[in-house]
Amino acid sequence: MFRRSFQAYSQWKNQLANTIEEYRSWLKTKKQCTSNIDARIDNTLTLLEKDRLTVAVVAEVSRGKTELINAIFFADYGRRLLPSAAGRTTMCPTELLWDMDRKESYVRLLPIETRGQDETINELKRKQHSNCWIDIPLNVKSPDQIESTLREIIQTKQVTDIEAKRLGLFNPQTQQEPKSDMIEVPRWRHAIISFPHPLLKQGLVILDTPGLNALGNEPELTISTLPNAQVILFVLAADTGVTRSDMEMWQHYIQGPQKQRQRGLIIALNKIDALWDELKFPQEVRKIIADQRTMTAKTLGLDEQLVFPLSAQKALVGRVKNDPTLLVKSAIVPLESYLGDNVLAMRQQIILETIEQDIGQLIEASRTLVAQQIRNIKQQLSELESLRDKSADVIKQMLEKTRLEQAQYIEAIDKFQNGRLELKKWKKQLHQQLNLKQIDSLITKTYDEMLASWTTHGMSWAMKTLFDELRYIMQQIIISMDETKKLIRDIYRNVQRDLNLTTIHPPKFSTMQYRVNLEVVYQEVDVFRRSPTLTISSQGFVVKRFYSALAGRGREVFEDISKVTNEWLSQALDPLITQIQEYKDAMEKRLANLKKIGNSKNTLDSRIADLESQYVDLARQLTTLRNMYNNIRINPSNSSQ
Repeated sequence: MFRRSFQAYSQWKNQLANTIEEYRSWLKTKKQCTSNIDARIDNTLTLLEKDRLTVAVVAEVSRGKTELINAIFFADYGRRLLPSAAGRTTMCPTELLWDMDRKESYVRLLPIETRGQDETINELKRKQHSNCWIDIPLNVKSPDQIESTLREIIQTKQVTDIEAKRLGLFNPQTQQEPKSDMIEVPRWRHAIISFPHPLLKQGLVILDTPGLNALGNEPELTISTLPNAQVILFVLAADTGVTRSDMEMWQHYIQGPQKQRQRGLIIALNKIDALWDELKFPQEVRKIIADQRTMTAKTLGLDEQLVFPLSAQKALVGRVKNDPTLLVKSAIVPLESYLGDNVLAMRQQIILETIEQDIGQLIEASRTLVAQQIRNIKQQLSELESLRDKSADVIKQMLEKTRLEQAQYIEAIDKFQNGRLELKKWKKQLHQQLNLKQIDSLITKTYDEMLASWTTHGMSWAMKTLFDELRYIMQQIIISMDETKKLIRDIYRNVQRDLNLTTIHPPKFSTMQYRVNLEVVYQEVDVFRRSPTLTISSQGFVVKRFYSALAGRGREVFEDISKVTNEWLSQALDPLITQIQEYKDAMEKRLANLKKIGNSKNTLDSRIADLESQYVDLARQLTTLRNMYNNIRINPSNSSQ
């Protein structure tokens, strides 16, 4: 079920890409494909090509999380692709994907010792050829080799308690009384599996996360990885319900500071087979399961429709043994249907909104310009038709009228240039506010203050102070952006009014996403300041974790808003400039027509025929652009309902 929906989703993205390429070809034919527009189209096509749908599967130990991944995505292989057994099997965060660049099958492992370095996991991922990663090739033709290689992910190692503390892996509250001075820790910090599964090749990414302790030890997971996942599948056990550790994971790491998040949250109430009882009537068992579902939804504060009772183990067995009765009894199909129908629909809507905001605006601007050209040609045709029997004096009057329009045009352009000078001042102010050097200076200052602090309270206060200052800088940027957008709207409105142009709007731009992103990190900092990690870990480790994960994430928000703001400012007036140029060209053509006809009326009929031909061609172009615009706005999820 999910596979069919995901394949349809992939085909839909390909159709979108084809339409966007068609639009680029149209622009090039009309010599309107500027470097800015070409870059925007490239960015959008890259977005579609590299688009990933990330499903993060989260659970406390022994909830059957890995078994659920095997049952939904990999049962076709007739065995468990991921190691799954009683007890804890997921020792480190594991990403399952297809490497679209290397196009190779492998297991990539990041040693646990890298926790002692300053780099985040994402930074280390970008170091493709770094010695810190260990690559093991996968032979996809050998299931035995795959199975044995993947077992490496669950390996552990013994380290001293001193080393565990240095790596931030020693928690005296959960550590059992040691029989020696050695402590068992995961061998790997992170794992990436590149595998040529059809769904993975189409952009699906599955993130298998470890239990509660590991989430707390790796802030990057909760700060950026989980919030950036399109789907969070939280796995609980039906026989135990929502336990204390489940609730802690839910409150701190899944819902946490994103309490408004409902989209993409799904609960799998696993192990319903533990409630099956042959001594009870089937309806009694169904009621027990239904009651547990209701209680789970109530405890988590979610709609009951988002809680799916199932048995991952029975679903896997049912598929491997081709037992449809057991598969139905496992109740996994409703969850798969929801993933296919609802989650993909949400992802499609996000992509549609992104493309409509970017490419949709470009196509709409092209449509407006073509419509303006059609209006200009109709005006010229009307004027030329009226000249068939007119005297030289009438033609002279029309020439004077057109020259008067030229004077109005020059006056409007003077106002436009004054507006550009004013805009230049606001651009300069924004560039100063968006300067990353001031952000780096604040982060470095906080880093030094935390290292110099003698108390946990001092470190906590330094963290809060930094993000209070980052909040203030963001507020100042937003104020400047609002003033800049108002000025740009006024420039558009004045020119269009003075020249009687069709109304088009500046490219849209919103700071909301970056405000929200910074606020999410701010609240994560608040959680981190109050977490046990701050008191049980060494000062050096806390400072490194904060600097690399939280402060680094805050800097990324400003890096992102700086990049998109500069891009937006560089092209904010482009549609208006093109519109002004079209107006100027049309006015000059009208003037040339009147001069020619004033000298000789023999050219009148040929000029009218030429304009009529242009009119037909432009009408055809307008239809083509309208079809393109409709194609990028079609949501297959809505049309199929």
